[in-house]
Amino acid sequence: MTSKVNVQSGICGFETSIEARDLGNGEVEINIVSQCKSVQTYAEKLRSASMDDLTDWPGSKVLDLAAKTGLTTTCLIPTAVFNACWVEMGLISRKLAMDKGPLCIHFVE
Repeated sequence: MTSKVNVQSGICGFETSIEARDLGNGEVEINIVSQCKSVQTYAEKLRSASMDDLTDWPGSKVLDLAAKTGLTTTCLIPTAVFNACWVEMGLISRKLAMDKGPLCIHFVE
């Protein structure tokens, strides 16, 4: 099965689609499509991730490549990658994720 998420960032105005597919060997294949040039560069380099990349912050390819490809620290894409991969690998319940709906950041002041 494939887990899919969409990211709509109001600040930069870009939309991004992320798909994660369990390869069955402890790795997840990642496909990212975005109009953002920085996210496109990130997507070219982040084609897969291991369980360690998804659960350990130090040394995580998901985070290291975000820094190396110029994503800002406020970019939602790495977090969305984690969420898509976690659902795909069974670390977050697919039913729970679908039932609860979007994750949101609201600026209130």
